[in-house]
Amino acid sequence: MSGQIIIVNGTSGSGKSTTCERFVQRAEDFWLTSGIDHFLGANFPKRFGHHGDDCQLGFYAESEREDDPEGPLRWRFGPVGIKAFAVFHEWLASASREGCNIIVDHLLMLDPPLLQDCIWRLSGLPVLLVNLKPPYEVLEQRIAQRQIGQRFANSQYDDERIKHARERLDRLRPWFYRAVYASPHCDLEIDSANLNPDEVCSQLEQRLSQGPGTAFDTLRELYPKPLNHPSYADDDSDD
Repeated sequence: MSGQIIIVNGTSGSGKSTTCERFVQRAEDFWLTSGIDHFLGANFPKRFGHHGDDCQLGFYAESEREDDPEGPLRWRFGPVGIKAFAVFHEWLASASREGCNIIVDHLLMLDPPLLQDCIWRLSGLPVLLVNLKPPYEVLEQRIAQRQIGQRFANSQYDDERIKHARERLDRLRPWFYRAVYASPHCDLEIDSANLNPDEVCSQLEQRLSQGPGTAFDTLRELYPKPLNHPSYADDDSDD
């Protein structure tokens, strides 16, 4: 029997990583846990990330509007970034196929197409999609309270580069909020603004007790399988 997958989708500051950690602590049965921050921090070489020298091959930030180069930024993916996230999604699928439950925090954007890749690589597996979506103003307050440079505490960046990276993250935040919550369907949406981690987990557990989610099935109807993708070239399982 395939293991249950829970994807906790949300921007930085929404509480998704804390929710995953607390959920596993509360669970009576065995759950693996992973997440996009852990994946990018532990498995993805920093020089291909959007603060690195080879970011154009991985993922990078660029201006949302050509006429405003100093304004808001957005993410773009290069070929290495696309391949890496495909592997990340295959890892989740492999855990489930081995019978392991897994809860993961994620940034399920439509553009770049992380959501589209994820829904098809997890096809046929039980997935519960949960959005943690506090108001944008709450996210701003939470991020502002975090220590400057905390995200780069274990990096080799100097102070000037950390400052520049933080400024870019601030310029990315409005786009992240729109992009991460652009999907029209989820199985459960939680406003985590005034909830502690245990309260969030209680809502998640209650929904999970009702059975696997259906959001990914609905999303696959909206976003057809990318038949030109090499990973699906010989896969006729859903036909």
